[in-house]
Amino acid sequence: MLFWICWILIALAGGFTQTVTGFGSALVMMLVLPQFKTVVQSAAIASGTSFFLSLFLTWNYRKKLNFRKVLPPVLLYLAASLTTLQFVQKIDLKLMGILFGGFLTVLGLYYLFFAEKLRVKDTPFATVLCSLLSGVCAACFGVGGPLMALLFLKKFPEREEYSANLQLLFLFTNLMNTVARIMNGIFTLDLIPAVLVGAAAIWGGKKLGLAAAEKLSADRFRKSVYLLVIVSGLLTLVQNIG
Repeated sequence: MLFWICWILIALAGGFTQTVTGFGSALVMMLVLPQFKTVVQSAAIASGTSFFLSLFLTWNYRKKLNFRKVLPPVLLYLAASLTTLQFVQKIDLKLMGILFGGFLTVLGLYYLFFAEKLRVKDTPFATVLCSLLSGVCAACFGVGGPLMALLFLKKFPEREEYSANLQLLFLFTNLMNTVARIMNGIFTLDLIPAVLVGAAAIWGGKKLGLAAAEKLSADRFRKSVYLLVIVSGLLTLVQNIG
């Protein structure tokens, strides 16, 4: 029962976060899921649930889609994530927990202190690097959005165009990663109820996010999320180092 209560609340928060900022649903969900499931299972649930949010938001912003600009990052992202998924089950879970904790901590610190100072330029090199790194992170931790969000801010300066095309990328990548997880025995039947419940909760978060997008201070909200990311990363490190 505790899992379902926590899961509904965190999926709701994830839907709200990504609707407001363009990314972050999987990141927020992965703050809690590894406390109940393995990192591999948690990433599968987060990716499957985030697929539905991407579907909802892509439809919402469908008039702003630009398939030509989105296709190269999608292909690179998928190449990295699908390749990584072939090996993810062979990695020691304790080591993965340490890596995941370190990843969350560094990611949170980066966004909290440097996101406004360090900018990603829309160049072929940046597209390749961000897409490949994001694909690897998505496969290992279910979190592939932050670097892509920085890249897409340069590709699509207008807010709705940025949101539409970032969600289109997540729609394709979450779908293919979920299919790959099914084929590799990572996404199993017992995870389906969590994904369906999460999809319903994340839809509610999307509705709240759309209503609040024009009123909420996105900067203050993002900083609170980054602090939670850092705390969760440190706790995960402590739990797995001992």
